[in-house]
Amino acid sequence: MKKFVAFVLMVLLVIPVTFAQAAPADSKNVSVLVGISGEKGRERVRSVGGRVEKEFDFINAVKVSLPQKEIDNLKKVQGIKYVEPDAQVKAYAQTVPWGIERVKAPQVHNAGEKGAGMRVAILDTGIRTNHEDLTVYGGYDTTGTGSYNDDNGHGTHVAGTVAALDNSVGVIGAAPSARLYAVKVLDRSGSGSYSNIISGIQWAINNGMDVINMSLGGSSGSTALQDACNAAYNAGILLVAAAGNEGTSYGSSECIGYPARYSSVMAVGSITSSNIRSSFSSTGSTLEIMAPGSSIYSTTYNGGYGTMSGTSMACPHVAGVAALVWGADQSLSNVQLRNILNNTANDMWNDSWRYGNGLVDAWAAYQEIDGGTTPPPDPDPETLDVGISTNYSWYYLNETMRMTVTVRDENSTLISNAHVTLNLTTASGRQLQGTGYTNSSGSITFNYTTGYSDGRGYYTIQATATKGSATGSTTKTVRVY
Repeated sequence: MKKFVAFVLMVLLVIPVTFAQAAPADSKNVSVLVGISGEKGRERVRSVGGRVEKEFDFINAVKVSLPQKEIDNLKKVQGIKYVEPDAQVKAYAQTVPWGIERVKAPQVHNAGEKGAGMRVAILDTGIRTNHEDLTVYGGYDTTGTGSYNDDNGHGTHVAGTVAALDNSVGVIGAAPSARLYAVKVLDRSGSGSYSNIISGIQWAINNGMDVINMSLGGSSGSTALQDACNAAYNAGILLVAAAGNEGTSYGSSECIGYPARYSSVMAVGSITSSNIRSSFSSTGSTLEIMAPGSSIYSTTYNGGYGTMSGTSMACPHVAGVAALVWGADQSLSNVQLRNILNNTANDMWNDSWRYGNGLVDAWAAYQEIDGGTTPPPDPDPETLDVGISTNYSWYYLNETMRMTVTVRDENSTLISNAHVTLNLTTASGRQLQGTGYTNSSGSITFNYTTGYSDGRGYYTIQATATKGSATGSTTKTVRVY
């Protein structure tokens, strides 16, 4: 770390005994945080048998290991401002990943719908069947391993975005009450064949699946694969597939993969948390809809949680939203549902080649089928109070600035889904911009790593937020050395 320097004092002790016995509880060393004033404070720490393990150069405090019985004595001596436990922290229980927030699934959850009764087949590397945040209701293996349990990790990550449980741990999926089915069509290296996919589609048809998620693809077409997709679509299944990761930074090429390119399949592209197309996301005339796909936090096959990027991560957002909305009106056909998802997508770009019909929007789609009878979200505020916080008050070159913008209304209530534009002007005069929407906590974070071309000196951060007719802005300056 660049913000502190750690000092470790090591003393070699020779104890001339040949046996050991348990030390009294009050002689055991514990870790505490000690506020100090000057060198006298450090000397006092050592005088009671304390060892300074870590120093912080931006606050007058040190981490100390000392016998528990000496804590009260240390509090009383000159030069010590406070002594407090070096308390343990842990991750908060369930979190809502930014992608789930961005597709507005939580609003539908709050309206009482979570995708109950819908069956989603994940055609992938399998799903870890004993993950605490996933319930797998069945599945099928087409690879010959004899198990649909995940031995790669890709499928488990995809599954979590679709339907991670609404419980007290981990993450929540777009449709947490939907039923997940693990259809293993890719091996432990993440590879498979078109015949594997066709077999998986056949299983999905035969077992009454509602949605098929295919976070996979190839560069060449197949009549047999197209026929299989068409057969599933004609059987009433909604098929969703990753558009591919062959995109360029400009996004001018026709590079949608297969099976996403087929007309019976929804081709899903990826956006970043700043609401711009992920540079890897494939583009073309058959791109249908967009979803979050960069730095997506979800379940992993080692039983934990992790971040992955790709149109493979965008695809399950759409599959999950489809299950969520369909669960609210199961009389809909797959064709009707598909039209609703496309017609209610948030097209903030008007660029179908790179962004299709826009960003999938669960709340708008739900309102479409609900007939507008569900009460709308809270009314827009009249004014906005915008704040900027940074991870440090100053930086060295090549460090990453984490700039968090928080938006509140006139009553200091945090505002979600406010559109934020952040402008960063470097010391050299270079201007950079990012945009996005605040999460349920009323905030959004932008990251930028400074470089030599940006120069040393003062950087200006300006943030502007809008929600309905309300707007607000603020500016902050930080220094880079």
